[in-house]
Amino acid sequence: MPPKKATEATTNNVVAFGRVKSNLKMGCVGLPNVGKSSLFNLMTEQSASAENYPFCTIEPNEARCIVPDPRYVT
Repeated sequence: MPPKKATEATTNNVVAFGRVKSNLKMGCVGLPNVGKSSLFNLMTEQSASAENYPFCTIEPNEARCIVPDPRYVT
């Protein structure tokens, strides 16, 4: 799909959560102590526990974050 042309109305930074076409669900899977929770905290600006011992984060964390992509300008 080619990128959409930016217009004056689409150049502002409007967060469009809830649009089915542009939502993506993903997970982060890996070995213990490799930085999955740190990556999650960086992307979502939240504070999931990220300690220096294995199996610190047992419960899954869920959040929404913005991944900038000029092809999906709303």
